[in-house]
Amino acid sequence: MENPLAVMESDSLTWAEKLAFLTLRFRSITDMPGGCPVQHGFKDGTYIREITIPAGTLFIGRPHRHGHLCKLISGTAVHVGEDGDVVRSAPFEVTTQPGYQMVIRALTDVVGRTYHPNPTESRDVKALELEAFHPVEEILAVGRDVERRVAERVTHDR
Repeated sequence: MENPLAVMESDSLTWAEKLAFLTLRFRSITDMPGGCPVQHGFKDGTYIREITIPAGTLFIGRPHRHGHLCKLISGTAVHVGEDGDVVRSAPFEVTTQPGYQMVIRALTDVVGRTYHPNPTESRDVKALELEAFHPVEEILAVGRDVERRVAERVTHDR
């Protein structure tokens, strides 16, 4: 598939499968010096992640294990969703459900924060990320499965 975004038009894939495929493809083609820096904070039993996303970036977050508070602190972005796209400008916030995966296209430089329970007041970022997110390896495995299925379909249709 030459254009990885074409997968978004597929009726045979779930939203999660589409995002896993795009995550796999984007990891192999994206060259973004500096990336999207994340700062980690801790306050009153909460683990806070603050990310800066440059204008023009299509950002696909990792699926979260638990619902959490997400805030758009500054900037404007297109919030891409299974049911359509919505322009969001700061200040904006949403409380998500387990399994939620943020997808945005930053129209301006964006700063966002997520808030995760941290009842033990841990400062171990790797452990907190393991608690907050589904492992990247799981997402990439789904992406590889979708890539294989798409390739088989293309070969079959020829």
